[in-house]
Amino acid sequence: MTDAHQILARVTIVATIAMLLAGLWSVISARRSDGRVDHRFAVDRLVLVVVGLVAASGIAGSLLLAGGSRPAGVLHLLYGPAALVTLPVGVWLSRRGRYGAGAGAAAARRDGWLVAAAVLLLGIELRLFMTG
Repeated sequence: MTDAHQILARVTIVATIAMLLAGLWSVISARRSDGRVDHRFAVDRLVLVVVGLVAASGIAGSLLLAGGSRPAGVLHLLYGPAALVTLPVGVWLSRRGRYGAGAGAAAARRDGWLVAAAVLLLGIELRLFMTG
């Protein structure tokens, strides 16, 4: 089970980087086209994939914990749930205050929040590896 947890963690990091790059691509496209072109579909699907992978890794980790294995650092138990809520909070923040601005600015701001959440998630994932 430890191998499954580690493999899921590595795949999650790759997916988070892909989501970050897709978010940057969407921000740039929305700014250039004044909101007519963005890549929300790709960003939204990658958000779902990353959250699913984080949840799967958390389930694998919980099974390890229930089986008697302990992480090297107790902070691992704090960073795991933080990783799980980071992107949903980014999505929630991205949906607030979208009205009153131009379409390009609103789309770029939306994806900007998701890019910021992905950067934060990458930091949390790094800390998870360090406390692992």
